[in-house]
Amino acid sequence: MAKIKVDGNTSLYALAGEYINFSPAPEFFNLISSFTGYNSIMFPVNTENCGIIKSLDALKIIHCRGVLIDTPHRCELNDYLTSISEEALNCGAVNIVKIDDDGDVYGHNTEISAFRKAFPIITGEKLNDKRIFIFGCGGIARAIAFACALEQCKCLTIANHNYEKAKRFCAMLNDKFDNIAYAADFNDVQTIHSFYNADIIIQATSVGMFPQVDVQPLPENFNFMSHHIVLDTIYNPPQTKFMRIADNRGCRAYTGRDIMFFNCFEAFQWWTDIKIDEENEKKLFNIWKDLIYNI
Repeated sequence: MAKIKVDGNTSLYALAGEYINFSPAPEFFNLISSFTGYNSIMFPVNTENCGIIKSLDALKIIHCRGVLIDTPHRCELNDYLTSISEEALNCGAVNIVKIDDDGDVYGHNTEISAFRKAFPIITGEKLNDKRIFIFGCGGIARAIAFACALEQCKCLTIANHNYEKAKRFCAMLNDKFDNIAYAADFNDVQTIHSFYNADIIIQATSVGMFPQVDVQPLPENFNFMSHHIVLDTIYNPPQTKFMRIADNRGCRAYTGRDIMFFNCFEAFQWWTDIKIDEENEKKLFNIWKDLIYNI
């Protein structure tokens, strides 16, 4: 694999968010660049002090070509964008932007396609005709919910600490997918039934992410059932408290860290217009596993 050569012609890309200090995305993007021979690098930008808008303005000044948008900014960019793709508009979340020579900013969502590819590889299961319960209503949760609907799941229950936000998102999903989604109220009998009857339970919030590893979003009076397939989208720690509880209840519990592989893979292709064939995709997936599974 060729070494990255950084010079005046190197294209710059960034990962921007508040919780990106331990993200492997920049390193893996740089490995893709090296693998393909494309002259580009990615670097992390912590937005905690300046916010996402000022960070993007600064990145424009240094002619950054694109930015992966991380937590908590995926739902904050609509008014900033020159245009937005149908995928991002439909799910209400932008996780990637492209910046052209004039400074125009184009929003897209690669996490929908990333999740559709990753889930059967991670779990060995399909999403089709499954009852799915999702914790979260932020950017990654929205992309996952939309992906599940596109894969023709049987139904979706969306649980969020802000019930009205979950309700609005479900209304948006139901407009597109014929009453597929229901907003969870943990005091409601329907929510209890939806949880226990779910085939798949997905944790798509930042609750339990390093360094706050001793928390998880499951209410005290809810227990996993052994038939549940449980996926936590958090990649650090490799096994969250949510996953440990599920594992102790006899569930099949999975980390969602391989979603990031497909997200980086899709992002690279969208930014560069370089299409990577299936054989080289498999080689890159093995490089990813060597990287992420040794953290």
